[in-house]
Amino acid sequence: MAEASPILEIRALTKRYEIVRTGGRGRAWFASDAATWITRSLLRAVGRKPPSADAPDARYEQVWALRDVSFDVARGEVLGLVGHNGAGKSTLLKVLSRVTEPTAGHAILRGRLNSLLEVGVGFHPELTGRENIYLKGAIHGLTRAAIRREFDAIVAFAEVERFLDTPLKRYSSGMRSRLGFAIGAYLEHEILVVDEVLAVGDARFRAQAMARIREAARDHGTTTIFVSHDLGQIRELCERSVLLEEGRLIADGPTNEVLERYLQPNVTRDLPSVWEAPPGELRHIRRVALHTPDGAPTSSVRVGDPLSMTLHATGMGAFPDLDARVAVDSVSGQRVFRFRSSMTGVDVTADGAPELAITADIASLPLVPGHYWLNVTLSRARTRLETRERVLRFEVLSADPYGAGAGWLPPDGPVWVPGAWRAEAAAPTPESPSPGEAA
Repeated sequence: MAEASPILEIRALTKRYEIVRTGGRGRAWFASDAATWITRSLLRAVGRKPPSADAPDARYEQVWALRDVSFDVARGEVLGLVGHNGAGKSTLLKVLSRVTEPTAGHAILRGRLNSLLEVGVGFHPELTGRENIYLKGAIHGLTRAAIRREFDAIVAFAEVERFLDTPLKRYSSGMRSRLGFAIGAYLEHEILVVDEVLAVGDARFRAQAMARIREAARDHGTTTIFVSHDLGQIRELCERSVLLEEGRLIADGPTNEVLERYLQPNVTRDLPSVWEAPPGELRHIRRVALHTPDGAPTSSVRVGDPLSMTLHATGMGAFPDLDARVAVDSVSGQRVFRFRSSMTGVDVTADGAPELAITADIASLPLVPGHYWLNVTLSRARTRLETRERVLRFEVLSADPYGAGAGWLPPDGPVWVPGAWRAEAAAPTPESPSPGEAA
């Protein structure tokens, strides 16, 4: 029996963008650039190749978003797509979704593709929830009959029964997210693309959304390409993943092996290590920094290594007995831990200083590999003075925290536990009396 063809074939996919060089060349150069861009766009729109399209032009910088990417996806497979910012993930999804055309190569899709790139796209705020369901379905090219078949399931998942005939502008952001995901996940398609959609919404929504993805793959053979910086979600949903770096495919295989490659420390990081409040903003917390214990700025740390977090606050002279707090969340919004100065018995007092630097030193970071958000709070007498949420994003890199030389095996939870195992000879355990027998 012949082997079934993959539902998605990607062959030598390449995408090149041309970025206009800047440098004060004047209006004449700008007019020439505009005319060239319009001409090329019109020729491409009618299927013709622009003149000298492959020749380098000194006025443009060439940026390769994808370079010779090839892989297959089987029917019913949930594939993880990972890579750092700028790796080419979004460009690949846009090519698959027919939002943009590749420069070279091709992608063969054997089925209808539905993209959940931004769950709110396509909604009209003045229309009701009911009307928006039909609007989104029409945008996807579905008939009213096809939409009606899944209408009840969409409404039940989104939990908007009471608000179906309420304009969407009255919905909370969480309700809009649930409705957008439900429409995308339940309407007819064979391939589903999910890009960071589960980064919004509460924990219950994320659990239900992941359950829906698994159900669609198991019961309907739906193929899913899943993109997330939450490595826990990738591990939970995807047996296989692919890794992009600078537009190239550099790893394809079992998810744990691909994530191990992704978390190698020799990959360039571009996360900032310092956050500063906007100029002129009348708030207490002015600056937050991540650094090593000796003061070197950093936005990445290995599992189990020390990390320090310093916040600078002004106008604290009138507030004795301050309580500072740092809280760390996963990129999906799960609170991983909180660390308060009051827990350690430290007296945080400004003593009239115009600016106060408060540092939390964590001797051994208890987080597994992945990306995390840092939140900071100042309080006094259980009254919150100010909170800055998601000020910095940092990365925990793979390591061998137990020193066993066996490498890192990702755990099921968000933390690792420092400790050791031991085994030793023990005295024989006395036989216990059987049930019903006198001791």
